[in-house]
Amino acid sequence: MSTEPNIAPINEMTDVFGIFKNTELAEALNVGPSTISEMKRRKSIPPEYWSDLIPAARAKGRDDLTFELMSELARKAKRKVAA
Repeated sequence: MSTEPNIAPINEMTDVFGIFKNTELAEALNVGPSTISEMKRRKSIPPEYWSDLIPAARAKGRDDLTFELMSELARKAKRKVAA
């Protein structure tokens, strides 16, 4: 978890999107803004982008975003869709 007391915890994929502006995330993942919009609509960031996402989040002070957390969030999102 982040060491900053005023930073909200990351509990679901929408919290990950909240770390970035769309243009920042598009640049970090080397995709177009429409791709980010589609990821947000699906509430999913495919695993192939995580290796770029995590350092970008750390650069914004979010060292609580890890591969393990992303995996957990992806599983949680998948369960919500199946329910």
